[in-house]
Amino acid sequence: MAMPVTSEQVSARQRLMVLTAFIAIVLSCIANTCACTAFLQEDLLAGKNYDWHLDQGLLIVNKSGIAKRALMLDPAENAAEWVSQYGSVTFNQYGREMPNGGMNEVGLVVETLMLAAARNPAPDRRPAVTAWVQYQLDNSRTVDEVIATDKAVRISPSMPMPLHFFVSDAQGSAAVVEFIDGRLICHAGNELPHKLITNNTCAESLGFLGQHEGFGGTRPMRKGSHDSLDRFVVAADRLKDYRPDDSRPKAIRYAFETLAAVRQGDATKWSIVYDLRNLEIHYRTQRCAEVRTVRFKDLDFTPKTPVRTISINTTHVGLLNPHLADYDGDVNRWLVFYTVRQTPMIAQLPDALIEMLAAYPETTSPH
Repeated sequence: MAMPVTSEQVSARQRLMVLTAFIAIVLSCIANTCACTAFLQEDLLAGKNYDWHLDQGLLIVNKSGIAKRALMLDPAENAAEWVSQYGSVTFNQYGREMPNGGMNEVGLVVETLMLAAARNPAPDRRPAVTAWVQYQLDNSRTVDEVIATDKAVRISPSMPMPLHFFVSDAQGSAAVVEFIDGRLICHAGNELPHKLITNNTCAESLGFLGQHEGFGGTRPMRKGSHDSLDRFVVAADRLKDYRPDDSRPKAIRYAFETLAAVRQGDATKWSIVYDLRNLEIHYRTQRCAEVRTVRFKDLDFTPKTPVRTISINTTHVGLLNPHLADYDGDVNRWLVFYTVRQTPMIAQLPDALIEMLAAYPETTSPH
């Protein structure tokens, strides 16, 4: 196995290339009209469609009590340091500690969605993080706590992924967190009358929704459209019409049906339903329509045992807990190399840069 490459061993020029590469990922995503949808039903079920051109990834059980220092692409930035307070289960495509989204052991869900208008804050006195999702899952219990972290840490501009975030918690709160012109904009409570988001700003989405029948306007809904704003309307309509009852299987089925109503054909790789009440994750993939489930009550989040993982595209269906395996750094390294090499416009990245990303988990340790 190759020795880990530290950030000090990678030149500033190479780090700039990493930055350029991640911008290329986003540009490629925009060019292929891939996007996502996320929402929260009344009965504490959160849904997420992950739309992209690759479907490989790892489901990872992250531990509490782990000391971490943020990976900085710009060596001039002050990296945030913390000890994870909560364990979590995350969906990771570009390596461990860099999740697409997930849920922690107290029922906080954080998911990423593309937003072309996003602009991260400039450097200031606050330390920075790149993997904002993992930081929140490690440290926050509620939506309010996530929002409050903006006083202590900032998302790094050296990783200017144009993203916004959908956050929900076990108390039923939800928020859309956006970084616009370097400032955090949060829509929650009365400012988020419909607990969902697609790929326009929350303000644009709510304004468009208000033009439609059933939401104050006269415009008809466009079902089957892949457009971000149209998907927002379809999802909002399904959330408005939902009537929860005591049947959890029926509620989960409705959430999956909502995800199916806004899927983008073959671009939709994973459809995820988070059960914030019962602390379970259910998901389907493009390759397999049968549901896979992870139950938190049977997981060990303490640092005394190894991190556990399983391929998102495992051949196992149903309950996945018995099939989890100990984390393997070589598997993570393969995943990072594979997904980078298979992502348009970044296939020629130097090996040293990819090694830095792949080896980052080795910089974490039990506290």
